[in-house]
Amino acid sequence: MPTQANIQIRKIPSGYPGTLQTVEQVCELIKTGAKDFTVRQSAIDILLQRAVKPKDYLAEIKALFEWVQQNIRYTKDTFRVEVLHSARRMLQLRAGDCDDMTILLGAMLEAIGHPVRLVLSGANPARPDQFSHIYLEVLYRGQWIPLDATMPHAMGWSSQAAVKKIVPLPRAVAATDSVTLHGLDANPDVSSLIPDLLRAISHEAFKPNDPRIKTLWHMLKRRQLLQKSAWLQAVLRRIWRQGLAAKPRPHLANRLERLLRDWRLLVPDTVSTTPKPVMAPATMQALRPVALKPVGSVRPVKMQAMRAVELPPAVLRRPRK
Repeated sequence: MPTQANIQIRKIPSGYPGTLQTVEQVCELIKTGAKDFTVRQSAIDILLQRAVKPKDYLAEIKALFEWVQQNIRYTKDTFRVEVLHSARRMLQLRAGDCDDMTILLGAMLEAIGHPVRLVLSGANPARPDQFSHIYLEVLYRGQWIPLDATMPHAMGWSSQAAVKKIVPLPRAVAATDSVTLHGLDANPDVSSLIPDLLRAISHEAFKPNDPRIKTLWHMLKRRQLLQKSAWLQAVLRRIWRQGLAAKPRPHLANRLERLLRDWRLLVPDTVSTTPKPVMAPATMQALRPVALKPVGSVRPVKMQAMRAVELPPAVLRRPRK
């Protein structure tokens, strides 16, 4: 029997500010759903029903994605009302639009250890702050895989929208957290924060008091790395207080990336903020032939015979014990 719904009604502004508030609620519902035992149990039941082998993580992602795709009916929101359902409510209702499917699938994936992030998309390149769709990406072996359960396509498909914006889920790191970001015991939530943050710093906008900056600050402080760079302290303080405008910042991102690599906080090839230069065939210099000089005759060298040397008896005598 369904439990009584806990309904909250809030006013949201129109336009981009309203989108930001909605996305914040989606992130919060995913994080809350991932800690819900009912959601975790449902995800495990799906894996057992589909006979997914333990530690076959790609098959786990595929199984949950296809279950949402096949068992959740796409249904529009109430007329002129933005409705967001919790993951537990979606398991009961089995219907919702793109943000509801994103909440359910994201909560189930994170409940069994797969980090996710959000993707907002829009169709009008003249309005980069106008979005009409939302879906997930999941982290698998250092790569982000698109998961759009509203479309009848396989895992990994994404639309070629004119406007896209990546929205990482806020990650709070506990004060007792002492994980290593490189190696087999890395925490995927924390290890995915730094690559996402570097990509965002390279060109995206930052609001003041962005939680990702605070998380990075405390992480570096705990590892006693923050005091090693006065430049980094000043940069993080400035971004925290003033934010950043949306524009390319390759030099800032590259310097920060080099610093974090020197401190071994980045796995090699995890993130690259600048493309590697490739020399075009037209700019390559032709190889010039090298003239070979004739080699004169080689005279044989007369080898002297080796004489046997007799060692003195003192050398061959075995030492006394």
